[in-house]
Amino acid sequence: MPFMPSNPEQEDRIFEELMQDPEVKQHIEELDKEAQFRKKLVQARKNAGFQQKTVGMLTGLDQRAISRVETNKAISPNLRTLVKYLSAIGYELDIRKVVAE
Repeated sequence: MPFMPSNPEQEDRIFEELMQDPEVKQHIEELDKEAQFRKKLVQARKNAGFQQKTVGMLTGLDQRAISRVETNKAISPNLRTLVKYLSAIGYELDIRKVVAE
């Protein structure tokens, strides 16, 4: 396939059209929430003063597994892994109700 130059206006239009589909919109919003959560994990780890390798030693996971938890969109860590990760850096999992806007 030949290289096609980017056209930001066309990309924006296509994105807006896709977002009209409720299923596509929901999927994109879920992916965005996952990305935000992963960013919060990384920030919490850094705020606690830990490197990935240290969190790995504290959880029994290797550094690559910690990296995948923090960055890999194709892998969703299981609940046990998240609890171990958060506990290792001094945090806990909490659930709160979101008030509709």
